[in-house]
Amino acid sequence: MKKSLSGADFLVAFTRHTPAIISNGRAGLNGSIKGVGFVQKEEFIEKTVNRLKAFLKEKEGLSRDEAMKRALKLLLDEVYVEERVDFLKLSSLELAKGHSWANFADNPRASILFYTPPSTSFEVRARVEIHEDDLYWEYANAVHDVFHAGAKNRDWSRTPAYIFLIEEIYDNSVEAMGKKIWPVNPDG
Repeated sequence: MKKSLSGADFLVAFTRHTPAIISNGRAGLNGSIKGVGFVQKEEFIEKTVNRLKAFLKEKEGLSRDEAMKRALKLLLDEVYVEERVDFLKLSSLELAKGHSWANFADNPRASILFYTPPSTSFEVRARVEIHEDDLYWEYANAVHDVFHAGAKNRDWSRTPAYIFLIEEIYDNSVEAMGKKIWPVNPDG
């Protein structure tokens, strides 16, 4: 955790968290940059949500620097643990209830485009679930708030969660030019 990145390297690395999410429905064809993250397997979510919510209460009164340090440790120790992650699900929050919101209500399909300059790109095609008052919704909101370690707690009732159920993954990098990499077709 002691390694530091230059400002430019940090911004490029952050593109892994903020893909373009493409939707199509009653609001028309839409591309929206959204923060995304992996979701834990169902058997771990409730315990993790409780731990995250406890941290959100504990962080009140901490300095921003101390809150960020503790948040990072919590995320690494409790959330981003490989054995607990369901790699077939991604989550995001709907902060604006604009075009994506209207489109997913109509057509629960998304293409999620990750791009890291200069030439790394992956497309994830997914089915979209909207969650407004369940464990997935609490999980996505809690991870978001721990990650950002804001001074004030947000009103989660205003931010539904999207769960993206991954169906296909394509390598759109220069070398692969759109090769399907998951699920693998055994016939080539």
